[in-house]
Amino acid sequence: MLHASPHCDHKPAGMTTNRQLVLDVLTEANRAISAYDVLQLLREREVHWQPPTVYRALSFLSETGLVHYIQSIQKYMVCHHEHCGHVTQLLICTQCGSVQEVPIAESLIHALEEHAAAYAFELVPQFLELQGICASCKTL
Repeated sequence: MLHASPHCDHKPAGMTTNRQLVLDVLTEANRAISAYDVLQLLREREVHWQPPTVYRALSFLSETGLVHYIQSIQKYMVCHHEHCGHVTQLLICTQCGSVQEVPIAESLIHALEEHAAAYAFELVPQFLELQGICASCKTL
């Protein structure tokens, strides 16, 4: 898997100018945003695309691992994980909507892999979406 993180220097084949522009918008947003938020931010840059163009770019970026699609909140965010090809967890605050990408303990990953293997199933790099309340919202 390839990532936009400064820790991973990979540039996937097929990275077009349009895809790079969408990646730049997501990186600058510094938070999880919807496809329509991406479209709006592009319009602020005088880039007037139709939604299918944005969705195609987001699909490519998600498939290459540069971006995570967070299904539970239907938003996208740049992957900032230090290691390419990883299992990680996304901590999603149900109050403010912030998303934090954090590693999963190797022992837990190993246990999950062993359990899956008992059913002749092999896990692929992925992330788990976990919802709760962030520290900032708890102090309010």
